[in-house]
Order: sequence, then structure tokens, then C-alpha cells
Amino acid sequence: MNVFKIVLLISFLSISSVVVAQNNTPMVDVENCKIVQNDLFLDGKLYASAPPILLRVYNENFEYSVVQLGKRKRSIYLYFKIFTDNVCVKHKQPLEIYFTTGEKYVLKNSFSVNCEGTAVVRLTNKDFDVLVEKSIGSFKFFTLKKDYEFRPTIKENNNFKAYLKCLKVYKIEK
Repeated sequence: MNVFKIVLLISFLSISSVVVAQNNTPMVDVENCKIVQNDLFLDGKLYASAPPILLRVYNENFEYSVVQLGKRKRSIYLYFKIFTDNVCVKHKQPLEIYFTTGEKYVLKNSFSVNCEGTAVVRLTNKDFDVLVEKSIGSFKFFTLKKDYEFRPTIKENNNFKAYLKCLKVYKIEK
């Protein structure tokens, strides 16, 4: 069932044209980014999204999540979804990010209380700078019943940074 949800999410997000940008420098290669914008609206506004990054729960075999970056107006959002039934998340629930340097950085869920395992964080400029500058060692996501840990690979880290940089320069088309 969880694998079906993951495949369904990936296929849904991949049904659009591809536009891309690569880094935060003035010389951005917009042609190689995998940013997708379709005709769907989110709360009445157009949005763009990067490809999802699928993560397996550390020390678990059949629990997965997806981390996805998106842009609405000029704001970049981090979407986090756990594919396990009845995962309740509170408003302002922390998503802790541990970098390979040992530093901890905390983001707060701005999405309403839900039992679907979904968290949304609007990234500030400071958040953006920190996430682009450092490599993520692990994510820790706290829910009402269980705490989840995810350890992205080097490739997933690089993709995450590239998607952030692409979304920073991407212009939402009207």
C-alpha cells in the first residue's frame, strides 16, 4: 500500500514540462533544472515543484517518506510526508536537521494539525542559506506516537541543494 502511494505521488508530480536552474550564482543554467509547473492551483495560486526525494526511515524496512521542495509566489516551501497510516503531526511540530558537521537546525511545521503524516515549512532566507551551505546528515521528524529518522545519501543531499538553488531563481509563469 505504501509503495503504491509513493509510485502514485511520483507519477502525479512528473506529469509536466521540465524547466530548471542550478545554483544561487548569477550564472544559473535554467535549462538543466527539473522544476515542474503545471496548470494546477494551490489555494488559488500557481506553484512550481522540484522532483520528490524519497527517503527510507532509518532502521525500518517498510516505512518511507518524501521530501519535496516547492515554490508559490516568491516563497520556497519544504513538504515532508510520511507514508505510514495514522501519523499525527501537530502544528509547530519540529523537523530537526542534523548536518554532517554535527550542528542541529530546527524547522517548525506550519501546516495544520493532521493525521496524514504531512508537514509544510515555509523557508526563510536564513533557512535557505543554511540548507544550501551544509550537507544534511539526518532529518528527525517528531510525531505524536513515534519519532522518525531519515539519513539522506550524498546524491540525495546534492539533489536537495540543487533543487533549492533552482527554485530560488525560478520564476512562476502565469
